[in-house]
Amino acid sequence: MAIACAGYRVASVPGHHWLTFEGAKLALGKPAEHLADYFDACRRKRNEIDYTGATIATGTEASELLLHAKSFLDLVEGWIASDHSAWKV
Repeated sequence: MAIACAGYRVASVPGHHWLTFEGAKLALGKPAEHLADYFDACRRKRNEIDYTGATIATGTEASELLLHAKSFLDLVEGWIASDHSAWKV
């Protein structure tokens, strides 16, 4: 949603998941950098699990991911409320 509010759209092309996290950093700025990088690392790990089966995600990692996702949701909702209130649902 933040990417759309900032006037961007991520096309469904190879690399679009990575580009989504880069777009979030561009749209939201410095406050989103750490979380976007974290989510991209999670995406890479998921790809490794899906394609090689070499590693597994632990319950602790899943719980951590959920906490970070909630933090990111709060960040995006706050950004929309303060900078793009016309998009507020």
